[in-house]
Amino acid sequence: MIEIIATTVSNRELAPGYRLLTLELNDDVRVRPGQFAMLKPRASLEPLLRRALAVYRVDGPRRLSFLYQVLGRGTQALAQLIHNGELEALLPLGNSWPIGRPGDQRAIVVAGGIGSASVLMLCEELSRSGVDTQVLLGAASEAAAIGCGLDDFRALGLPLTVTTDDGGLGEQGLVTAPLERHLREGLGAGATIYACGPWAMMRRVAEIAGHFDVPCQVSLEAPMGCGFGVCVGCVVAVNTSGLLDYGSYKRVCTDGSIFPAESIRWEVDAMTH
Repeated sequence: MIEIIATTVSNRELAPGYRLLTLELNDDVRVRPGQFAMLKPRASLEPLLRRALAVYRVDGPRRLSFLYQVLGRGTQALAQLIHNGELEALLPLGNSWPIGRPGDQRAIVVAGGIGSASVLMLCEELSRSGVDTQVLLGAASEAAAIGCGLDDFRALGLPLTVTTDDGGLGEQGLVTAPLERHLREGLGAGATIYACGPWAMMRRVAEIAGHFDVPCQVSLEAPMGCGFGVCVGCVVAVNTSGLLDYGSYKRVCTDGSIFPAESIRWEVDAMTH
């Protein structure tokens, strides 16, 4: 983990409410697929805390890109950054996607909405490793799909299924529908599912994976104050044997953000997400 100053190269709007922020760092950094950063405009006094964003793409040891949706004060402040604007950056944070596990023959990557930001590098690595990979990308609309990096996923050349809530692009419905269909067709044999997106989506992915007995890894999104385990603001409940105790909770920032899906107590955390 390194705290550095980064400079804005570009901050491009891909679709209304979705932006791609590219930064030049003042130090070499090694980032693995699935890791994240805590970012804050250097000149900004409000909000006080940094914003957690998954690293979307790496172009060399000093240039990183972040795909984000403008929702709250933190991302609104990031959206105001112009060329050569400075940021305070804490990175790389968190664990990474477990790639190349023994017996892995296939991968099914499920991204819901801006959860796509966590899985592009994963898809690139799976492609380089020769793993048979299916990508399922879900969004609210065609514009949202474009904002969530649709063109970048198409450019990978991997089999891609797109779903939209309004039916404006691809299949109409939830991204979990083609996942269940693929597993019913037998594509779960020798596969690992990798998922990132809204809590309800990942809970359903975990249910489907459990039903078909397919290993599943999830990258959790949680409110973070510090990013390195001090504030304990991003804890989630996990499955443990025996009585509930301190070990019944994990910090998303330092213990994750990637966890085996079966380790999460989805029904508990659904009440707080």
